[in-house]
Amino acid sequence: MRPIRHILAPTDFSPSADQAVRTAADLAVKFAADLTLLHIVAPQYYLPEMGEPMMPAMEDLTETLVASAKSRLAELAAMLQPEPRCVVEVSLRKPADAVCHYAAGHGIDLIVIGSHGRTGLMHLLLGATSEHVVRYADCPVLVTKLERNG
Repeated sequence: MRPIRHILAPTDFSPSADQAVRTAADLAVKFAADLTLLHIVAPQYYLPEMGEPMMPAMEDLTETLVASAKSRLAELAAMLQPEPRCVVEVSLRKPADAVCHYAAGHGIDLIVIGSHGRTGLMHLLLGATSEHVVRYADCPVLVTKLERNG
C-alpha cells in the first residue's frame, strides 16, 4: 500500500459531504497528509434558443457560482485549521468526472466522498457521483455514509 500524502474531499456542501470532509480531515491529520477540498460547479450551458442577450447572463451566473463556492470552501477550510494543511479548488465539469480528473492530475492518494444513499428511481434520475468515482478513480476511494440519529 502506498503512503497517503494527499487526500481529496469533494463537497457539495450537503450534510453527507460535510461528514466526509470531517472524516478526510481526521485522516489527513492522522497521516500528516495534505487535504484538498473540491467543489464542482455544474457548467451553465447557453442555448441559441435562449437568445443572444442570455449569453452574458449565463457567464455572469457561472462566475457568481464559482466565487460563492470559493468563499464557502475558504470558510470550511478555516474551520478545519490549524490542521490539516488545506487547499481549496473549484472545477467546472460534471461532478464525477471532475473528481476523477482532479485526482489523476494532482497525485491524490485517497478520495473521501460522501454518499447521499439514494436508491431506486432517485438513484437513476440523480446519478451516483460516489459510485462513478469508486468505479473510475485511479486511487482508493473511501465512501462515507451519513450518520442518522435514531
